[in-house]
Amino acid sequence: MTPIPQLLGHSRLAQRSPSWVPKHPHMRNLLGRRRTLCAATKANDNPEYASWNKLTDRLVGSASIPFSILVLPQVFQNFVNMSNGNPQALSIISWEGYLSALLGNTLMCSHFADRGEASAVNVQLVGIANNMLVLAQMAFASFMPVPIFAAVAAVVGTAVAISIARAQGALKADSDSSGSLGPWRLWQLFSGVFGLAVVPQVLYNVLYPGNPTPAPGLTALAVAAVYFGVIARGPGQAKLVAGLPGWASTLLFALSPLPQLVRNFIDACSLEGLSVGTMLLALAGNALMVPRALLVRDVVWLAGTVWACVAGWGQLLSMFMRESPTTGLRFVSPPIFYAVSAVMAAYFVYVLAKDARVRTHSSNSTDKGGPSPAPSAAG
Repeated sequence: MTPIPQLLGHSRLAQRSPSWVPKHPHMRNLLGRRRTLCAATKANDNPEYASWNKLTDRLVGSASIPFSILVLPQVFQNFVNMSNGNPQALSIISWEGYLSALLGNTLMCSHFADRGEASAVNVQLVGIANNMLVLAQMAFASFMPVPIFAAVAAVVGTAVAISIARAQGALKADSDSSGSLGPWRLWQLFSGVFGLAVVPQVLYNVLYPGNPTPAPGLTALAVAAVYFGVIARGPGQAKLVAGLPGWASTLLFALSPLPQLVRNFIDACSLEGLSVGTMLLALAGNALMVPRALLVRDVVWLAGTVWACVAGWGQLLSMFMRESPTTGLRFVSPPIFYAVSAVMAAYFVYVLAKDARVRTHSSNSTDKGGPSPAPSAAG
């Protein structure tokens, strides 16, 4: 006799008869977990998929190494400048860019906590600590308003505590019998709406740096709050709400390098305070997470990591194209730039080819009645 979970996950009756699927929220969530568990168990029976799955998870874990020391070159550079009585050198660093990255890390931490990606959660926690350290230096040097830094620290601390609670199973995502959103879904709705509201504010600051105003952010917050407040009450909107933090963080990550890139191409002197080591570490850390994001088909994660790699390469390009006014040399030498570009191109070709091979073999195994690859488990 076929076990009940397998019958629910693979029966044509379950696929063709919507009325057969339980309508109660708790039953739907239970059914989804059983399907994911069955798929994950079968995927582990495929040696090549299991090996690649294990390797990609380790790569994500190893990404915490470059991210852990990512901020050290920039922090050291800032410390040297302040110690030498030259705190003005920190003025070329865009605190808005670091703030966008910090908020992106915070929202992505919630996204990974919801999906059960423990290694990715740890990487985001490292990113949060790194960005907070740089922002603390900027606030100490009076290039970031201290009230803004204090408010950001309080919000980020609360968000991290909530995400850790979710990762440990203390917060449930299930809706109640009336269909209302549970505590975790409410947090995802709140944080996602807030993150989406920050996006136009950051974009405005990039386009009009000399005319600061909170109007774009407040307007976007009001519109997003009304829109998603109504949409979230509709039936079957839990998936939409669950994706808000991830997409908001992806947009923030997309915008975070723009202020610095604009300064790099406009003013060559602004490149004096940047660290090539920081750029390379960020590029390596994001590249290590691409295979896992591609394997689990997490569009949010994949978009964020790929864009981070492109933006990191763009930072190196801007430093390669400009020359130091004092030394007359390029900020990044041609051998280093060409070597990094070649390695990154070869790496992405390998990852795409390997993923396609694993998927092809898994599909062939499925056609023969064998295992099929499993998606990442959502809690």
